[in-house]
Amino acid sequence: MVEPKENSNAQNPEDFSELIKDYDLKSIDYETPVEGKIVDLIDDKVVVDIGHKTEGILDKEELTDWDGECHFKPGDLITVIPLKVNKREGYITVSKKEVDKRDGWDKVHRAHEKNISMLGKIVKVLPENKGFSVDMGVDMFLPMSHADLKKIKKPQKMLGKEYWFKITRLNPKEKTGVVSRKVILEEEKKEKVKNLFNTLNVGDIVKGVVTTITDYGAFVNLGGVDGLIHRENISYGRVNHPKEKLRKGDEVEAIILEIEKDKQKIALGIKQKYPDPWIDIEAKYPVGHRLVAKVTKIVDFGAFIELEDGVEGLLHISDLTWDGKPSSVEEYVAVGDKLWVQVIELSKEEKKIKLGLKQLEMRPEEKYIQNHNPGEIIEGVVNKILKSRVFIGLEENVEGVVKISDITYFRIDSPKEYLKEGEKIKAIIISDDLDQNYKVKLGIKQLSDYEWKDFFRKNKPGNIITIKVKKATEQGIITEISKNIEGFVKITEVEDKKLTYDEVADSIKTGEEREALITHTYPEKKRIYLSFRAVHRQREREDIEKYMSTGNESITTIGDLLENEIKNK
Repeated sequence: MVEPKENSNAQNPEDFSELIKDYDLKSIDYETPVEGKIVDLIDDKVVVDIGHKTEGILDKEELTDWDGECHFKPGDLITVIPLKVNKREGYITVSKKEVDKRDGWDKVHRAHEKNISMLGKIVKVLPENKGFSVDMGVDMFLPMSHADLKKIKKPQKMLGKEYWFKITRLNPKEKTGVVSRKVILEEEKKEKVKNLFNTLNVGDIVKGVVTTITDYGAFVNLGGVDGLIHRENISYGRVNHPKEKLRKGDEVEAIILEIEKDKQKIALGIKQKYPDPWIDIEAKYPVGHRLVAKVTKIVDFGAFIELEDGVEGLLHISDLTWDGKPSSVEEYVAVGDKLWVQVIELSKEEKKIKLGLKQLEMRPEEKYIQNHNPGEIIEGVVNKILKSRVFIGLEENVEGVVKISDITYFRIDSPKEYLKEGEKIKAIIISDDLDQNYKVKLGIKQLSDYEWKDFFRKNKPGNIITIKVKKATEQGIITEISKNIEGFVKITEVEDKKLTYDEVADSIKTGEEREALITHTYPEKKRIYLSFRAVHRQREREDIEKYMSTGNESITTIGDLLENEIKNK
């Protein structure tokens, strides 16, 4: 009996299974993504159930993040797309990345058409630092110049970070394009600036960070816009360069001084937050006030001393010591020193204070006057002659002064008529106080007081003396009785007849010696008045008396005397 033949599939179930499996593989849609479930993760592969008789195999690298970590686990659902069938091994190669790429391209294309921003991750720095590769589902190119508003100094620090980008150009054929972060930042900055200018007002106190320091000031970022603090608005004190007070990165608080919305400029000030220390400067630091202050800067001509924040004074090199001018300021002070100083000059208008160090000690002139008394006769050398005074060198760093009115009791137009520079002279101390320039007060004419007293003792009105003609004036003739004593002949006392100035000037010679009769003396004023014509009358009387004393009775009148004299001749 012949047994019926059995169905081949029934006879060979494995062959039938293979047929079904083969059919299943042939029916795979390679265009449509499918949702699958992760079955297992084996080494660098991920087994995914995609609803077919054969599992899909996914490269594990497609599921790792920027740090190389895979956060997926069995049971998680993922969307993949079949790529190809491996018949020998019996599995389907699937890709999540390809799905993301297709989805990414759709999103990129849509974002470009609508001109909207899209999130992306920087994943690679391109060779020669030309730019970055940005993952947006598809690989996009970010030029280095469009990565930020400012130049990127360290590109590696941007790797792995997500930013919003604007798509500027697409290449449909290559499924890639170009993006820009700078465009978004510029738009954001523009909007920030607009909002900022709408909220800021002159007088507002704002905080910011110093971004740039220049010779003329410092720029401060206020959160989208920079404000300028001009050098003059940093401090009430002297600021040679803004870097003396500010550094890049400093957080500062300032007041808004001016806003120019059309030019997007903001002027800031730090010192305006505080009262001007110069307002009551005269009360705080009057001339003569002494205080401890700090040396902030040394220059060739002196040192700058900080009295308080915003107030500096100058300690000039000439005010360091009484012992002549120092060869350098550093011989006496150094930056950072705290020392006693004295205010010697102050100008509120010019905001200048002059300080002294040597003024804390007794002046050489003060020491000199302590050791010498008024009335003492001293010797010195004429250092300098001015129009109204003469300076006499007494000791090193000590000078005396003689006013023109203390040179002689008679009037002189210039001290040079009486003294010469370099001449060694005697003078008398006339006060125990120094003058306003700290000079010892001296007199020369006072030395002749004894000579005047002796003259007045020996000479009375009516006496005839010999004088020397000095010069003629409109009022009369000035005469020299001695170097220290003058006499004066009124113009009416020159001759019996009335003379004009020109006639008087023609009738006398400067330097000639003549006899004069003392008419009046004023010892307390040191004044002596003389007469030439009185001499003639006096001599005439003397001659009459002389002839009368001979006993000639016939000569009874002046006329007789003259007639007799003529006859005798």
